[in-house]
Amino acid sequence: MRIIFFFLLIPLNILYSQLNLPVNDSVQNFLFAKSTLGTPIIITENGMFEYLSDWEYISFADNSFKKELDNLDQLNHANFFTIINSKELYIISNGAGPVFVFRDNTFKRIDNSSLHKNQFGGARFIYNNKIHIYGGYGFWSFKSFITFFDENINQWDLVYNESKYTPPGRWKPIYTLINDKLYVLGGRSGLAGSVDQDESFSDVFYFDFTDKEFVNVGKLNPKIRTSYSLFSYPKIEDNILILNNTYLTKIDFKNLTFTNYSKAKAFSGIDNKYPTFVNNQTLFYISDVNGEKLLNSFDISSIGDSFNSESFSLIENRNNLSIKNYILFGLFIALIFWLILKIFSFKDFIKGLILYDEKNIYYNNDSASIKSNEKALITYLSEKPFITASQVNAIISDQQFAKSHFTSLRNRLLNELNEKLFKLTNIQKCIIEIKNPKDNRIKAYKVNSSIIKKKISFLSFLFKT
Repeated sequence: MRIIFFFLLIPLNILYSQLNLPVNDSVQNFLFAKSTLGTPIIITENGMFEYLSDWEYISFADNSFKKELDNLDQLNHANFFTIINSKELYIISNGAGPVFVFRDNTFKRIDNSSLHKNQFGGARFIYNNKIHIYGGYGFWSFKSFITFFDENINQWDLVYNESKYTPPGRWKPIYTLINDKLYVLGGRSGLAGSVDQDESFSDVFYFDFTDKEFVNVGKLNPKIRTSYSLFSYPKIEDNILILNNTYLTKIDFKNLTFTNYSKAKAFSGIDNKYPTFVNNQTLFYISDVNGEKLLNSFDISSIGDSFNSESFSLIENRNNLSIKNYILFGLFIALIFWLILKIFSFKDFIKGLILYDEKNIYYNNDSASIKSNEKALITYLSEKPFITASQVNAIISDQQFAKSHFTSLRNRLLNELNEKLFKLTNIQKCIIEIKNPKDNRIKAYKVNSSIIKKKISFLSFLFKT
Protein backbone atom coordinates (compact mmCIF):
# COMPACT_ATOMS: atom_id res chain seq x y z
CA MET A 1 0.00 0.00 0.00
CA ARG A 2 1.49 3.30 -1.09
CA ILE A 3 1.37 6.01 1.59
CA ILE A 4 2.32 9.63 0.96
CA PHE A 5 3.37 11.84 3.90
CA PHE A 6 3.95 15.56 3.65
CA PHE A 7 5.57 17.30 6.59
CA LEU A 8 4.80 20.88 5.74
CA LEU A 9 7.60 23.27 6.56
CA ILE A 10 5.53 26.31 5.74
CA PRO A 11 5.32 28.42 8.88
CA LEU A 12 2.54 26.39 10.44
CA ASN A 13 4.28 23.30 11.78
CA ILE A 14 1.17 21.19 11.22
CA LEU A 15 1.61 17.47 10.68
CA TYR A 16 -0.28 17.02 7.44
CA SER A 17 -0.59 13.67 5.73
CA GLN A 18 -2.23 12.10 2.71
CA LEU A 19 -2.70 8.46 1.83
CA ASN A 20 -4.51 6.53 -0.84
CA LEU A 21 -7.88 4.99 -0.18
CA PRO A 22 -7.99 1.17 -0.12
CA VAL A 23 -10.62 1.10 -2.87
CA ASN A 24 -10.19 1.83 -6.54
CA ASP A 25 -10.87 5.44 -7.56
CA SER A 26 -13.61 4.24 -9.90
CA VAL A 27 -15.46 2.60 -7.03
CA GLN A 28 -18.18 4.86 -5.62
CA ASN A 29 -20.27 2.44 -3.57
CA PHE A 30 -18.76 2.71 -0.12
CA LEU A 31 -19.13 4.73 3.07
CA PHE A 32 -16.32 6.77 4.60
CA ALA A 33 -16.94 6.89 8.34
CA LYS A 34 -15.57 7.09 11.85
CA SER A 35 -15.31 3.87 13.82
CA THR A 36 -16.37 3.51 17.44
CA LEU A 37 -12.66 3.87 18.28
CA GLY A 38 -12.40 7.12 16.28
CA THR A 39 -10.33 5.68 13.43
CA PRO A 40 -11.13 6.20 9.71
CA ILE A 41 -13.00 3.28 8.11
CA ILE A 42 -14.23 2.45 4.62
CA ILE A 43 -17.39 0.33 4.63
CA THR A 44 -18.25 -1.80 1.60
CA GLU A 45 -21.04 -4.31 1.12
CA ASN A 46 -18.70 -7.24 1.83
CA GLY A 47 -16.37 -5.90 4.50
CA MET A 48 -14.69 -2.95 6.13
CA PHE A 49 -11.28 -1.25 5.86
CA GLU A 50 -9.89 0.37 9.00
CA TYR A 51 -6.86 2.64 9.08
CA LEU A 52 -4.55 2.06 12.01
CA SER A 53 -0.93 2.31 10.91
CA ASP A 54 -2.07 1.01 7.53
CA TRP A 55 -5.37 -0.01 5.97
CA GLU A 56 -6.57 -3.32 7.38
CA TYR A 57 -9.47 -5.24 5.83
CA ILE A 58 -12.06 -7.21 7.79
CA SER A 59 -14.58 -9.37 5.91
CA PHE A 60 -18.09 -9.52 7.25
CA ALA A 61 -19.19 -12.76 8.91
CA ASP A 62 -21.74 -13.46 6.17
CA ASN A 63 -23.39 -11.86 3.15
CA SER A 64 -26.63 -10.91 4.90
CA PHE A 65 -25.76 -7.21 4.74
CA LYS A 66 -25.17 -7.43 0.99
CA LYS A 67 -28.49 -9.21 0.49
CA GLU A 68 -30.32 -6.50 2.41
CA LEU A 69 -28.64 -3.82 0.30
CA ASP A 70 -29.65 -5.60 -2.90
CA ASN A 71 -33.29 -5.06 -1.89
CA LEU A 72 -32.77 -1.44 -0.84
CA ASP A 73 -30.15 0.86 -2.36
CA GLN A 74 -26.53 1.02 -3.39
CA LEU A 75 -24.18 1.57 -0.47
CA ASN A 76 -23.06 5.20 -0.85
CA HIS A 77 -23.44 8.52 0.92
CA ALA A 78 -26.41 9.54 -1.20
CA ASN A 79 -28.43 6.64 0.19
CA PHE A 80 -27.03 5.97 3.68
CA PHE A 81 -25.31 7.67 6.60
CA THR A 82 -23.43 6.38 9.63
CA ILE A 83 -23.80 7.39 13.26
CA ILE A 84 -22.41 6.16 16.58
CA ASN A 85 -24.77 5.58 19.49
CA SER A 86 -23.89 3.92 22.82
CA LYS A 87 -20.53 2.80 21.39
CA GLU A 88 -22.19 1.02 18.48
CA LEU A 89 -21.89 1.89 14.79
CA TYR A 90 -25.14 2.30 12.84
CA ILE A 91 -25.87 2.58 9.13
CA ILE A 92 -29.20 4.26 8.42
CA SER A 93 -31.07 4.96 5.23
CA ASN A 94 -30.82 8.62 4.28
CA GLY A 95 -34.29 9.85 5.11
CA ALA A 96 -35.01 7.35 7.89
CA GLY A 97 -36.37 3.87 7.44
CA PRO A 98 -33.96 0.89 7.39
CA VAL A 99 -31.50 0.78 10.33
CA PHE A 100 -28.40 -1.45 10.55
CA VAL A 101 -26.10 -1.91 13.54
CA PHE A 102 -22.65 -3.51 13.54
CA ARG A 103 -22.86 -6.64 15.68
CA ASP A 104 -21.19 -10.04 15.44
CA ASN A 105 -18.85 -8.79 12.72
CA THR A 106 -21.57 -7.69 10.30
CA PHE A 107 -24.24 -5.04 9.88
CA LYS A 108 -27.60 -6.41 10.99
CA ARG A 109 -30.91 -4.83 10.15
CA ILE A 110 -32.93 -4.16 13.30
CA ASP A 111 -35.86 -1.97 12.20
CA ASN A 112 -39.47 -2.85 11.45
CA SER A 113 -39.91 0.03 9.01
CA SER A 114 -39.80 0.53 5.26
CA LEU A 115 -37.62 2.47 2.82
CA HIS A 116 -39.77 5.62 2.91
CA LYS A 117 -37.03 8.31 2.64
CA ASN A 118 -39.31 10.85 4.26
CA GLN A 119 -36.49 12.92 5.82
CA PHE A 120 -33.78 12.92 3.19
CA GLY A 121 -30.99 15.36 4.09
CA GLY A 122 -32.27 15.97 7.62
CA ALA A 123 -30.15 16.78 10.68
CA ARG A 124 -28.98 13.54 12.38
CA PHE A 125 -27.96 13.48 16.02
CA ILE A 126 -28.04 11.46 19.23
CA TYR A 127 -30.13 12.59 22.19
CA ASN A 128 -30.79 10.47 25.28
CA ASN A 129 -29.09 7.51 23.55
CA LYS A 130 -31.60 7.64 20.70
CA ILE A 131 -31.02 8.43 17.03
CA HIS A 132 -32.93 11.55 15.97
CA ILE A 133 -33.55 13.29 12.64
CA TYR A 134 -34.80 16.86 12.30
CA GLY A 135 -36.31 18.17 9.06
CA GLY A 136 -35.39 16.71 5.69
CA TYR A 137 -37.17 16.23 2.39
CA GLY A 138 -39.62 13.56 1.34
CA PHE A 139 -42.86 13.09 -0.56
CA TRP A 140 -42.54 16.48 -2.27
CA SER A 141 -42.34 18.50 0.94
CA PHE A 142 -39.79 19.76 3.45
CA LYS A 143 -40.25 18.60 7.02
CA SER A 144 -40.26 20.72 10.15
CA PHE A 145 -40.57 17.94 12.73
CA ILE A 146 -38.19 15.68 14.66
CA THR A 147 -38.33 11.88 14.65
CA PHE A 148 -36.37 9.31 16.65
CA PHE A 149 -35.66 5.59 16.33
CA ASP A 150 -37.22 3.71 19.22
CA GLU A 151 -35.25 0.48 19.72
CA ASN A 152 -37.94 -0.84 22.04
CA ILE A 153 -40.24 -1.29 19.06
CA ASN A 154 -37.58 -0.83 16.34
CA GLN A 155 -39.59 1.85 14.59
CA TRP A 156 -39.41 5.59 13.97
CA ASP A 157 -41.58 7.80 16.13
CA LEU A 158 -42.38 11.51 16.29
CA VAL A 159 -41.07 13.93 18.91
CA TYR A 160 -44.13 15.92 19.90
CA ASN A 161 -43.70 19.56 20.82
CA GLU A 162 -45.69 22.37 22.41
CA SER A 163 -44.12 25.15 20.40
CA LYS A 164 -46.06 28.21 19.24
CA TYR A 165 -43.24 28.99 16.82
CA THR A 166 -42.22 26.41 14.22
CA PRO A 167 -39.48 27.25 11.69
CA PRO A 168 -40.19 26.41 8.03
CA GLY A 169 -39.28 22.89 6.92
CA ARG A 170 -35.84 22.41 5.37
CA TRP A 171 -33.04 20.02 4.52
CA LYS A 172 -29.23 20.14 4.74
CA PRO A 173 -28.97 22.60 7.65
CA ILE A 174 -25.91 23.24 9.81
CA TYR A 175 -26.61 21.91 13.28
CA THR A 176 -25.27 20.65 16.58
CA LEU A 177 -26.63 19.38 19.88
CA ILE A 178 -25.55 21.16 23.08
CA ASN A 179 -27.00 19.66 26.26
CA ASP A 180 -30.78 19.65 25.75
CA LYS A 181 -30.82 22.03 22.78
CA LEU A 182 -30.57 21.25 19.08
CA TYR A 183 -29.13 24.34 17.37
CA VAL A 184 -30.00 24.76 13.68
CA LEU A 185 -28.50 27.25 11.26
CA GLY A 186 -29.80 27.88 7.75
CA GLY A 187 -30.55 25.08 5.33
CA ARG A 188 -32.57 24.97 2.14
CA SER A 189 -36.10 24.37 1.01
CA GLY A 190 -35.48 23.68 -2.66
CA LEU A 191 -33.74 21.06 -4.72
CA ALA A 192 -30.45 22.07 -6.31
CA GLY A 193 -31.16 23.55 -9.72
CA SER A 194 -34.91 23.72 -9.22
CA VAL A 195 -36.62 26.72 -10.78
CA ASP A 196 -38.42 29.24 -8.54
CA GLN A 197 -38.34 26.79 -5.62
CA ASP A 198 -34.84 27.08 -4.22
CA GLU A 199 -34.74 29.07 -0.98
CA SER A 200 -31.76 29.36 1.30
CA PHE A 201 -32.61 30.07 4.92
CA SER A 202 -30.62 32.54 7.00
CA ASP A 203 -32.26 31.95 10.37
CA VAL A 204 -30.76 30.53 13.55
CA PHE A 205 -32.90 28.75 16.12
CA TYR A 206 -32.84 25.87 18.56
CA PHE A 207 -35.22 23.19 19.75
CA ASP A 208 -35.35 22.83 23.52
CA PHE A 209 -36.03 19.18 24.37
CA THR A 210 -36.82 20.11 27.96
CA ASP A 211 -39.48 22.71 27.13
CA LYS A 212 -40.52 20.97 23.89
CA GLU A 213 -40.41 24.17 21.87
CA PHE A 214 -38.54 25.95 19.09
CA VAL A 215 -36.85 29.24 19.97
CA ASN A 216 -35.77 31.79 17.37
CA VAL A 217 -32.25 33.14 17.96
CA GLY A 218 -31.95 35.61 15.09
CA LYS A 219 -30.79 36.08 11.53
CA LEU A 220 -27.53 34.62 10.28
CA ASN A 221 -24.63 37.01 9.76
CA PRO A 222 -24.23 37.28 5.94
CA LYS A 223 -20.44 37.07 6.36
CA ILE A 224 -20.66 33.36 7.07
CA ARG A 225 -20.66 31.09 4.05
CA THR A 226 -23.54 28.70 4.51
CA SER A 227 -22.91 25.13 3.41
CA TYR A 228 -25.43 22.56 2.27
CA SER A 229 -24.32 19.10 3.27
CA LEU A 230 -25.86 15.70 3.81
CA PHE A 231 -23.44 15.09 6.66
CA SER A 232 -23.02 15.98 10.29
CA TYR A 233 -20.10 18.32 10.83
CA PRO A 234 -17.24 17.31 13.13
CA LYS A 235 -17.48 18.65 16.65
CA ILE A 236 -14.89 19.65 19.25
CA GLU A 237 -16.49 20.42 22.62
CA ASP A 238 -19.40 22.73 21.73
CA ASN A 239 -17.88 23.92 18.44
CA ILE A 240 -18.50 22.46 15.00
CA LEU A 241 -16.03 22.64 12.11
CA ILE A 242 -16.97 23.28 8.49
CA LEU A 243 -14.30 22.63 5.90
CA ASN A 244 -14.20 23.91 2.33
CA ASN A 245 -11.51 24.78 -0.18
CA THR A 246 -11.06 28.29 1.24
CA TYR A 247 -11.75 28.20 4.96
CA LEU A 248 -11.98 26.08 8.00
CA THR A 249 -14.92 27.63 9.85
CA LYS A 250 -15.45 27.08 13.56
CA ILE A 251 -18.95 27.81 14.82
CA ASP A 252 -19.54 28.36 18.52
CA PHE A 253 -23.28 28.08 19.09
CA LYS A 254 -23.01 28.75 22.81
CA ASN A 255 -21.39 32.15 22.35
CA LEU A 256 -22.97 32.72 18.93
CA THR A 257 -19.67 33.39 17.15
CA PHE A 258 -17.87 31.94 14.16
CA THR A 259 -14.23 32.07 13.13
CA ASN A 260 -12.77 31.60 9.64
CA TYR A 261 -9.27 30.09 9.43
CA SER A 262 -7.40 30.29 6.13
CA LYS A 263 -3.91 29.49 4.87
CA ALA A 264 -2.95 29.52 1.18
CA LYS A 265 -4.11 26.20 -0.34
CA ALA A 266 -4.19 24.23 2.88
CA PHE A 267 -7.63 22.77 2.12
CA SER A 268 -7.54 22.65 -1.67
CA GLY A 269 -9.06 19.62 -3.30
CA ILE A 270 -11.44 18.72 -0.49
CA ASP A 271 -14.24 16.48 -1.76
CA ASN A 272 -17.43 17.47 0.05
CA LYS A 273 -19.27 14.44 -1.27
CA TYR A 274 -17.80 12.68 1.75
CA PRO A 275 -18.09 13.50 5.45
CA THR A 276 -15.34 14.88 7.66
CA PHE A 277 -14.72 13.90 11.26
CA VAL A 278 -12.40 14.52 14.19
CA ASN A 279 -10.57 12.04 16.39
CA ASN A 280 -8.95 13.78 19.35
CA GLN A 281 -7.28 16.75 17.62
CA THR A 282 -6.93 15.20 14.16
CA LEU A 283 -9.28 16.17 11.36
CA PHE A 284 -9.89 13.56 8.63
CA TYR A 285 -11.35 14.27 5.21
CA ILE A 286 -11.18 12.97 1.63
CA SER A 287 -9.71 15.05 -1.19
CA ASP A 288 -9.76 14.61 -4.93
CA VAL A 289 -6.40 15.38 -6.55
CA ASN A 290 -6.42 14.92 -10.32
CA GLY A 291 -9.08 12.24 -10.06
CA GLU A 292 -7.27 10.39 -7.27
CA LYS A 293 -9.08 10.16 -3.94
CA LEU A 294 -6.87 10.57 -0.87
CA LEU A 295 -7.45 10.41 2.86
CA ASN A 296 -6.15 13.60 4.48
CA SER A 297 -5.44 14.36 8.11
CA PHE A 298 -3.91 17.22 10.01
CA ASP A 299 -3.56 18.44 13.57
CA ILE A 300 -6.23 20.99 14.46
CA SER A 301 -4.60 22.13 17.69
CA SER A 302 -2.03 24.27 15.87
CA ILE A 303 -4.48 25.99 13.52
CA GLY A 304 -5.16 28.91 15.84
CA ASP A 305 -1.50 29.95 15.83
CA SER A 306 -0.62 29.10 12.24
CA PHE A 307 -3.60 30.21 10.16
CA ASN A 308 -5.01 33.62 9.44
CA SER A 309 -8.22 33.98 11.39
CA GLU A 310 -11.15 36.34 11.54
CA SER A 311 -14.02 36.12 14.02
CA PHE A 312 -17.54 37.49 13.72
CA SER A 313 -20.86 37.35 15.47
CA LEU A 314 -22.94 34.44 14.28
CA ILE A 315 -26.07 36.58 14.38
CA GLU A 316 -26.53 39.58 12.13
CA ASN A 317 -26.47 42.78 14.16
CA ARG A 318 -29.54 44.51 12.83
CA ASN A 319 -29.11 47.29 15.33
CA ASN A 320 -25.78 49.01 14.81
CA LEU A 321 -26.71 51.98 16.98
CA SER A 322 -24.27 52.84 19.72
CA ILE A 323 -25.41 53.82 23.21
CA LYS A 324 -24.84 57.44 22.25
CA ASN A 325 -27.07 57.05 19.20
CA TYR A 326 -29.69 55.36 21.33
CA ILE A 327 -29.70 58.36 23.66
CA LEU A 328 -29.87 60.81 20.75
CA PHE A 329 -32.69 58.85 19.16
CA GLY A 330 -34.56 58.83 22.47
CA LEU A 331 -34.09 62.59 22.81
CA PHE A 332 -35.32 63.08 19.25
CA ILE A 333 -38.49 61.10 19.98
CA ALA A 334 -38.99 63.10 23.18
CA LEU A 335 -38.55 66.35 21.21
CA ILE A 336 -41.14 65.28 18.64
CA PHE A 337 -43.56 64.37 21.41
CA TRP A 338 -42.93 67.73 23.11
CA LEU A 339 -43.54 69.60 19.84
CA ILE A 340 -46.83 67.78 19.31
CA LEU A 341 -47.94 68.73 22.81
CA LYS A 342 -46.94 72.34 22.15
CA ILE A 343 -48.92 72.40 18.91
CA PHE A 344 -52.05 71.36 20.77
CA SER A 345 -51.26 73.85 23.54
CA PHE A 346 -50.84 76.61 20.96
CA LYS A 347 -54.19 75.78 19.39
CA ASP A 348 -55.82 75.89 22.80
CA PHE A 349 -54.04 79.16 23.54
CA ILE A 350 -55.32 81.00 20.46
CA LYS A 351 -58.80 79.48 20.53
CA GLY A 352 -61.34 82.22 21.35
CA LEU A 353 -58.70 84.96 21.45
CA ILE A 354 -58.78 88.21 19.51
CA LEU A 355 -55.29 88.48 18.11
CA TYR A 356 -53.69 91.43 16.45
CA ASP A 357 -50.52 92.55 14.76
CA GLU A 358 -49.44 95.80 13.14
CA LYS A 359 -52.11 95.80 10.44
CA ASN A 360 -54.81 93.25 11.26
CA ILE A 361 -56.99 91.71 13.92
CA TYR A 362 -57.71 87.97 13.90
CA TYR A 363 -60.31 85.68 15.34
CA ASN A 364 -60.15 81.97 14.62
CA ASN A 365 -59.59 81.78 10.86
CA ASP A 366 -60.88 85.27 9.95
CA SER A 367 -59.16 88.67 9.92
CA ALA A 368 -59.81 92.38 9.36
CA SER A 369 -57.50 95.30 8.76
CA ILE A 370 -57.12 97.99 11.43
CA LYS A 371 -55.92 101.58 11.57
CA SER A 372 -53.03 102.76 13.70
CA ASN A 373 -55.27 104.28 16.39
CA GLU A 374 -57.40 101.09 16.49
CA LYS A 375 -54.23 99.06 16.88
CA ALA A 376 -53.07 101.37 19.72
CA LEU A 377 -56.39 100.95 21.54
CA ILE A 378 -56.34 97.17 21.18
CA THR A 379 -52.74 97.05 22.32
CA TYR A 380 -53.56 98.97 25.49
CA LEU A 381 -56.56 96.74 26.28
CA SER A 382 -54.46 93.61 25.75
CA GLU A 383 -52.13 94.77 28.52
CA LYS A 384 -54.50 96.57 30.92
CA PRO A 385 -57.95 95.67 32.29
CA PHE A 386 -59.47 98.99 31.12
CA ILE A 387 -58.64 102.30 29.47
CA THR A 388 -59.96 105.70 30.52
CA ALA A 389 -61.67 108.18 28.18
CA SER A 390 -58.76 110.61 28.48
CA GLN A 391 -56.32 107.87 27.52
CA VAL A 392 -58.44 107.07 24.45
CA ASN A 393 -58.40 110.79 23.61
CA ALA A 394 -54.59 110.71 23.74
CA ILE A 395 -54.60 107.85 21.26
CA ILE A 396 -56.92 109.75 18.91
CA SER A 397 -54.95 112.99 18.88
CA ASP A 398 -52.37 114.95 20.83
CA GLN A 399 -54.23 118.16 20.00
CA GLN A 400 -56.62 119.89 22.38
CA PHE A 401 -60.26 119.62 21.25
CA ALA A 402 -63.54 120.44 22.91
CA LYS A 403 -64.91 117.74 25.16
CA SER A 404 -67.87 117.16 22.85
CA HIS A 405 -65.56 116.77 19.86
CA PHE A 406 -63.38 114.22 21.67
CA THR A 407 -66.56 112.37 22.64
CA SER A 408 -67.61 112.24 19.00
CA LEU A 409 -64.16 111.01 17.89
CA ARG A 410 -64.08 108.37 20.66
CA ASN A 411 -67.50 107.06 19.72
CA ARG A 412 -66.50 106.86 16.06
CA LEU A 413 -63.28 104.97 16.92
CA LEU A 414 -65.06 102.56 19.24
CA ASN A 415 -68.01 102.01 16.88
CA GLU A 416 -65.78 101.29 13.87
CA LEU A 417 -63.60 98.92 15.88
CA ASN A 418 -66.59 97.18 17.45
CA GLU A 419 -68.13 96.76 13.99
CA LYS A 420 -64.99 95.00 12.76
CA LEU A 421 -64.89 92.84 15.87
CA PHE A 422 -68.58 91.96 15.47
CA LYS A 423 -67.95 90.68 11.95
CA LEU A 424 -65.17 88.47 13.32
CA THR A 425 -66.63 87.31 16.64
CA ASN A 426 -70.38 87.80 16.19
CA ILE A 427 -70.35 89.66 19.53
CA GLN A 428 -72.39 92.90 19.48
CA LYS A 429 -69.96 95.01 21.48
CA CYS A 430 -66.55 93.60 22.25
CA ILE A 431 -65.42 96.88 23.79
CA ILE A 432 -67.92 98.41 26.20
CA GLU A 433 -68.13 101.60 28.24
CA ILE A 434 -67.84 101.33 32.04
CA LYS A 435 -67.17 103.52 35.06
CA ASN A 436 -63.59 103.83 36.17
CA PRO A 437 -63.31 101.37 39.12
CA LYS A 438 -61.13 103.89 40.90
CA ASP A 439 -63.32 106.95 40.20
CA ASN A 440 -66.98 106.57 39.17
CA ARG A 441 -66.96 110.07 37.69
CA ILE A 442 -64.58 109.00 34.91
CA LYS A 443 -65.59 107.03 31.81
CA ALA A 444 -63.54 103.96 30.93
CA TYR A 445 -63.63 101.13 28.41
CA LYS A 446 -62.88 97.40 28.64
CA VAL A 447 -63.14 94.22 26.58
CA ASN A 448 -66.54 92.62 27.13
CA SER A 449 -65.81 88.91 26.75
CA SER A 450 -63.02 87.74 24.48
CA ILE A 451 -59.43 88.27 25.46
CA ILE A 452 -57.25 90.39 23.26
CA LYS A 453 -53.67 89.24 22.74
CA LYS A 454 -50.93 90.30 20.45
CA LYS A 455 -50.49 87.73 17.73
CA ILE A 456 -47.35 85.64 18.17
CA SER A 457 -45.83 82.94 16.00
CA PHE A 458 -45.74 79.29 17.04
CA LEU A 459 -41.96 79.51 17.52
CA SER A 460 -42.35 82.51 19.84
CA PHE A 461 -45.03 80.66 21.79
CA LEU A 462 -42.80 77.57 21.88
CA PHE A 463 -39.87 79.26 23.56
CA LYS A 464 -41.91 81.74 25.58
CA THR A 465 -43.78 78.97 27.39
